[in-house]
Amino acid sequence: MHNGQLVYFENGKLVPSKWNTHTNILHDAEEFARANRARILSEYYSKHAAKGADGGLYEILEGYYKAGSSYLEKDKNRCRVLCEKTRSVYDHFMKERFIPFLQQNNVKTFQDIEPPVIANFQDCLLSKGIRPQSINRYLSGVNCAFNHLLTTGVIKENAFDRVKALKMGAKSAEARGCHNIDRVKGVFNKRWEDALSRLLCLLIYSTGMRNSEIEKIKASDVIELDGIRFVDIKGSKTKNGVRLVPLHDFVYKKLRMYIKQTGKREEDYIFSAHGGPNQSTDYNRANILLAKELEVSEDDLKAQKITFYSGRHFWKTLMSGEGLGDGIEEFFMGHKVSGDVSKSYNHKDKQGKEKLLEKAREVFAILDKKLFA
Repeated sequence: MHNGQLVYFENGKLVPSKWNTHTNILHDAEEFARANRARILSEYYSKHAAKGADGGLYEILEGYYKAGSSYLEKDKNRCRVLCEKTRSVYDHFMKERFIPFLQQNNVKTFQDIEPPVIANFQDCLLSKGIRPQSINRYLSGVNCAFNHLLTTGVIKENAFDRVKALKMGAKSAEARGCHNIDRVKGVFNKRWEDALSRLLCLLIYSTGMRNSEIEKIKASDVIELDGIRFVDIKGSKTKNGVRLVPLHDFVYKKLRMYIKQTGKREEDYIFSAHGGPNQSTDYNRANILLAKELEVSEDDLKAQKITFYSGRHFWKTLMSGEGLGDGIEEFFMGHKVSGDVSKSYNHKDKQGKEKLLEKAREVFAILDKKLFA
């Protein structure tokens, strides 16, 4: 506070305001400053942006999802609360995907961001192998930021409201291919040139987990029931995705080795250093390196539509081919299941736990025979 006028320090910079506390009582002035910090800073940046040559475009986008952002504080007051993981993902996407695209396409102001620009951005992301549902998720974060700027008067129209989300048709999902089961046998028993790629492929090919589920694994999520380890998936794209997934000892050892090498703590996301939108880069690399180990060309990968996610289809094909029944294939994969199946494998129930352990042993036996032999 300077002569009754409020000033703030934000990201190491002095931010003045036109607000006056109208009091000489220090305690009352401090209370007012703290209570109104988010609102005053948001209004300051909005007005400051409007005066800038570029409308404050890049300054606002770079800072919107930064930890402690005044924009997020105001969003919180309007009941939009983000978990740390989501905030980090959106922040990474803004800085590593959206802003570079705008700069490369000579977009200088908010007014330049029209529906054709956004549609071109969608096409650009698709060309990099990012799935439509992931693109929709990331762009929803950008859309929310633009809605905030609309309500605070920084922009007069949100162009994202005039752009349709991408659709994933059933035909394209069915067309996805996967590697021949016999060809993959033994490929994980040797060292690869990239340990992370090997581990990512190990996880999806031996568990059938979704990409998004792999990204959310913490060391503490690996639990043990009567000597058998499971990944406790607490959050997934559907309520049926919340489940226990059997984790083979071979995969567990590689996972623990990676945790130790990267210095992750028990409550850290194991792959957070590679998380967010850039995860697609790691997935693509892992898929290409697996193909290299199998002596499959990148042209064949494209022709057969084999992606990293194909590992989930591989797991399903493998378990079905080996006669794993009783609905457990769907239960372990997080698909919609009947109430009877869900109850049968409830590990909190004695009989359900015994059946869960029995089926987990069957999964391991199949992996030993067909994947790790």
